[in-house]
Amino acid sequence: MAVLEQYGQRLIPQILDNMAFVEPDRILYSVMSSSNVSDGFQDISARAFANAVNKTAWWLYAQIGENSVVQTAAYIGPQDDLRHVLLTYACVKVGCTALFLSPRNSIEGAIAVLEAAKCSTWVKPCGYSCPLADDILQKRSMKVLNADPITLYPYDKTFEEASGDPFCLLHTSGSTGLPKPITWSHGLIGTMDAVRLLPRVEGDDGLLPWTHNWNEGDRIYSSFPMSHGAGIIMNILLPSLFDLHCIMGPKGVVPNMDLIESLADHANIAIWSMVPSLVDELGETPDVLIKLKPSKFICTSGGPVSPILGSKVNDVVRGIFHTLPNEASINLKDLYSKHPTKPNLWAFQGRNDDIVVLSNGYKISPLETEALVSTHPDIKGCLMIGTGKRQAGLLIELQDSTSRTNEVLDSVWAAIERANALSLHRNQVQRDYVAFSEFDKPFIRTDKGTINRRATLEAYGDFIERFYNSSMERDPEFVTIDTSSIASVTDGVRHILGTLPPAVKEAALDDDLFVTGFDSMLVFRAIKSLRVATKLGELLAPRHLYSSPTLRQFSAMLVQLVIGMHRKTSKEASSDEAAPEGAAEMYRMIDLHRARLSQKVSPFDQMSSNIYLGMKFFYPLRKGVRFEDVFVRLQTGLRRAMEIIPELDGKLIPCSEDEIGYKKGSMRITLPSVPYTSTTNQSAKSSGPRQLRYEDLSAVLPSFAELRAGGFLCSSFVDDVVLASPLAPSLPADVLMAQANFIDGGCILAINLHHQCFDGTGAIMVMRIWGDCCRYAQGEASATCDWLDRQSMNRSIPRILHELEGYGKPVDQVDKNVWGFIDIPDPDEIENGTQVKSSMNESPLPPPPFFPRKFEWPPTRPTHGRSMKAYTFVMSTEMVEQLWRDVLADPTAEGVTSVSDMIQAFVWRSAIKARYHVATHLRCETFDEDELAIVELPIDVRPYFSKLLPESYMGNLVIINRPTMPVATLCGTGTTVGQVAQVLRTAAVHITPSLVHDAFTLLQSVPDYSKVTTACMGMDGMHVAVNNLMLFQTSASSFGDELLDDDGVPAAMRIQMDAINAAFRMAVIHPLREDGSIKFVVGMLPEELDAILADVLKVISA
Repeated sequence: MAVLEQYGQRLIPQILDNMAFVEPDRILYSVMSSSNVSDGFQDISARAFANAVNKTAWWLYAQIGENSVVQTAAYIGPQDDLRHVLLTYACVKVGCTALFLSPRNSIEGAIAVLEAAKCSTWVKPCGYSCPLADDILQKRSMKVLNADPITLYPYDKTFEEASGDPFCLLHTSGSTGLPKPITWSHGLIGTMDAVRLLPRVEGDDGLLPWTHNWNEGDRIYSSFPMSHGAGIIMNILLPSLFDLHCIMGPKGVVPNMDLIESLADHANIAIWSMVPSLVDELGETPDVLIKLKPSKFICTSGGPVSPILGSKVNDVVRGIFHTLPNEASINLKDLYSKHPTKPNLWAFQGRNDDIVVLSNGYKISPLETEALVSTHPDIKGCLMIGTGKRQAGLLIELQDSTSRTNEVLDSVWAAIERANALSLHRNQVQRDYVAFSEFDKPFIRTDKGTINRRATLEAYGDFIERFYNSSMERDPEFVTIDTSSIASVTDGVRHILGTLPPAVKEAALDDDLFVTGFDSMLVFRAIKSLRVATKLGELLAPRHLYSSPTLRQFSAMLVQLVIGMHRKTSKEASSDEAAPEGAAEMYRMIDLHRARLSQKVSPFDQMSSNIYLGMKFFYPLRKGVRFEDVFVRLQTGLRRAMEIIPELDGKLIPCSEDEIGYKKGSMRITLPSVPYTSTTNQSAKSSGPRQLRYEDLSAVLPSFAELRAGGFLCSSFVDDVVLASPLAPSLPADVLMAQANFIDGGCILAINLHHQCFDGTGAIMVMRIWGDCCRYAQGEASATCDWLDRQSMNRSIPRILHELEGYGKPVDQVDKNVWGFIDIPDPDEIENGTQVKSSMNESPLPPPPFFPRKFEWPPTRPTHGRSMKAYTFVMSTEMVEQLWRDVLADPTAEGVTSVSDMIQAFVWRSAIKARYHVATHLRCETFDEDELAIVELPIDVRPYFSKLLPESYMGNLVIINRPTMPVATLCGTGTTVGQVAQVLRTAAVHITPSLVHDAFTLLQSVPDYSKVTTACMGMDGMHVAVNNLMLFQTSASSFGDELLDDDGVPAAMRIQMDAINAAFRMAVIHPLREDGSIKFVVGMLPEELDAILADVLKVISA
């Protein structure tokens, strides 16, 4: 293992090898699973990454061997793909150089780089096709390598030996000619490592090195492709040199603002590197920009940066001169403008070879005018044209090429006039010499997002010639079109358009007009004529012709516009009077009454039994506050919450058998009507909602400080003390029941929400709304619940989106194995009494695990009269870390890295082993070898259902994943937590949007919603449900700091286990604690406690 040298003299491969040896489990890279960051990452440890590098190096060595001359291996791969990084490391170890070509290159430019680099080897990524790569391999003979990995490859060079060796090979953008290869050496890489050594110098205005506040493990993300220098720097060099955690992917997805926002929401990025176009868009998207405020560093690369080297470092490290070792000075051909007030800051403006030279020899620098015009929000890009012509012009690319309305054109011209006024030579661009880019030909851009001037002007060469040769002053012939029929409109359109490109006169009705010769300049002239001919005026816009590019489509579009214009005119003529007074209030009242209409619960809601979801929140009180004042504030907040979510004031009732489409067990929510003025009970209004009760338990329960010291254990008191929790409430049942229980120093706010109205996520939303309403009552004007979507309680939303997105299908086309993911069995099984197997030949889903069906609700209590209790267990931070290390080192875990999977596996195995021990040793029961243990894991499927689903939807959206293991295997002494975690991770792969929607199809088809059953129901059997709340954050439900301490955030949240223990075998994993430790609660019989304690201690100490 190489000894690491001082900063500036370290070698990238040796940094990796050392990290893999010292901290093998440290995560170096995380690759996004999809553009929705909440879908998760594939984490890659130092050990795994080093192994992959070594295997790639050995494979590369076997393909090309050793050579005294440094060879080059060319590669084009998907955007943000980790194979770029692997190949870079592997090439360095083998002694060759990776050349990353831009897929945007022309074939001539790519071959020019390959020739200059003397590259004869091409690495072809599996599963990725690039037209440029295919063209190169057809035109140039190269050895093509395909991967088949091997093992460890040493790299033992010293910095002095490797300083001049190439690390990788890139190429220039080609904006001023054919692209040229550029070599980055290890010495150049060292300058970036040495940046932290820059000394303070006079005139630095206190500026610190840009890496001064970077910490080990900070997350970094770059939107640059790996064929660009910034992609290499941000995805390879900085993560290695500064011990950063690099976020990459998703593979093949071009970075966009939605992806940036998703990263800001879910990935905790500290360091950002973005292409200039994204930075521009970020400046225009303030709601995303504010999310980047906590970040430490944001940079963009749109042009060269002028480095200022400290005196001591300058003697050792010469930066750019490692790239050009034979040069004493470099002319970068870059232009900068000085900051008007800050003397040490300069802004990159462009290059000095961008000059436009008119036919009279007059030279114009286009940069200032282009920059000023491009600030217009509708303009994506702007190029000055006119070289060799008498007059300069502008070629403009709009953000939306279909939105060329007169308003846009006028505002664009206003921007050009401002640029003319500010330029060195006034009025250098005239209105007649402004052209717009063609609809199907966007400006060509470099990898860094800037316009490739040379390539774009070449692509638009013919267009520019036609533009200068055309007479912009002469208008086409104006005629009147008979709009009484589609035929007359079509004839008139053909006549007018045929005066522009004559080919339109002979075009078929379905021919594309742009193929016949139409371009953006002719579109403007045509629309100008048609606005007069049809009397549509500004109602007709260029976008209509772009979106309907055939005579048939465009004529039909015109007819619809004319009809709409006539309707609007007649409506305005018939409504001379102003709207009656009070209309706005009338519509507000209509909305208020509509919100009180009864609605059926959704099929997903029906998957829950008639049971309350009970929760307890522990809030600390400020010193000296009165219990009564806190209760009044809670009442005020709840009253306002009920105005926002009227369902909280409702009741759940069975549907009438006389309803159309009635099914047994179907339920609906009924709401109180809006009270009439004559019947409003003012005393009831002032007394607060009936659903919230007050209880002073200061003489009954321990103080808040004592409960906190004990960890807020579920066993501290019986749940019924803080809120009576019937297992199966009688119907009609209140949607919400709550009780504020006051103790010395605190309040225990206990709630029951009916589970057929809300799932766990919905319950948290309710608490957040209640908290916001309390804060609003305290004077916090911003706590208006504006984050809440108006459709959050619309029970029809799942069905609407299910049909809208094309998931609807006949039930007989759904895989029978999907029944295993819902809590209602296949009706054929219920009817025949036997399990129904999938009719699909190769179902990708596991068959539904069989367990005894128990449809009786509420269940009959056991005759022995014994009941389970909730026992709380704590895993310290050290225990969690040890478990994590053990699983990572366990080969049977097969790469499981999720702590959540590990904890769930640990809880499942421990709970079942305790019961298995009691069953076999105390009760002498026996089990068949293939008898299964089922763990039921509720899965929130909101992320899988639809992107259109409101984020704040509160109805049930849960399916049940049911991984299984043979009881004997799960409880066997040779079975590890890693092995169990691997079973959970394998089962999680089945959860997809298709599965979720197929489950919804089955739930809609169920004939009897009373047949709800779960494996965990009852005390018998070896099954358990595990509710994982590790990622829930109590800070989401802040009730304000007027009367509550800790900003009104609960110190803890606990599930009411007593009612659950009467009917279900369940375990609950509590939210992750600040110190990294974890608490979980398991319902069990007393004799099982000793067994689980012995097992837990044994596992933790192992």
